[in-house]
Amino acid sequence: MQFTTIGAAIVDIVVSRVRPMSGAKQDVEHIGLYAGGGAVNAALNVAARGARTSVYACVGRDLEGGLLRDLLQRHGIRAAMPDHVLPTGKAVVMVDDSGAARAYAQRGASAWVGEHGFPDLRQADVVYVTGLSLESQSWLQAALADLSAPWPFRLVVTPGARQLSDPAALHGLWDQADLLCVNAREAAKLCGDESLNTDAPSPEVARSLAQRLIHRPGQAVLVTLGSGGALFYDGADGHFHPARMVPAVSTIGAGDAFASAFVHAWADGAAPQAALAAATDSAARIIQVIPANQAGPLRA
Repeated sequence: MQFTTIGAAIVDIVVSRVRPMSGAKQDVEHIGLYAGGGAVNAALNVAARGARTSVYACVGRDLEGGLLRDLLQRHGIRAAMPDHVLPTGKAVVMVDDSGAARAYAQRGASAWVGEHGFPDLRQADVVYVTGLSLESQSWLQAALADLSAPWPFRLVVTPGARQLSDPAALHGLWDQADLLCVNAREAAKLCGDESLNTDAPSPEVARSLAQRLIHRPGQAVLVTLGSGGALFYDGADGHFHPARMVPAVSTIGAGDAFASAFVHAWADGAAPQAALAAATDSAARIIQVIPANQAGPLRA
């Protein structure tokens, strides 16, 4: 399988075991430098599962961009990541004692994915789109419009915060997607439902939201429910799988780990419950480590 990811490649500066500040300086358990960004996290995950993998992203002409390229190369991942005059994107990720994470991001070059096009998309079996700037989303839609139908790949869309902030702009990709991947709050937002006040609604609520997100025949929706599990709606039936309860070290990569593992199994022909089980195991592994993936620290 050729699995192509599109989206952010950034450096995560992860600070773990953060407590409320009690003075000007505070000791923490760990500070580490890691690869991050949805496109990179997904690519590393599916490459470890045996897929031939490539990444479309954008980095700066700096040390951090070189470190990201080197890491992907070591993992056998083809990186289509042109240099940009802006610096490589970075995020400072603060992880508290419960494993909950809060990120402070500087998008930098990562907001310019696709400025020079998306060559070779037709070689993919899966095109997995992670969070994009609205400019990058427009460039991707133009590239897809230039491809003659039918496409040889499945298009999977996992929208980011900027896309979710403008659902009308997202409609182009959303309408074309074979699979839309969102969490429960994101699903409610796209449905215009402001009443949902939990990350883990019931499977019945998740199914109702998923049904409303279907835009065309043949489309499917994956709704993650945090500690409540996940529901895959194939256009006719809802397939629920509970979460696996493990100690949470950090939640920063759980969504990427779950969705990419599900898509890899689903696109390879696995039944819904088998794909959900594979995704659940993948997310459980990631929340037991500090970074958002299992590639280890960035280093020369």
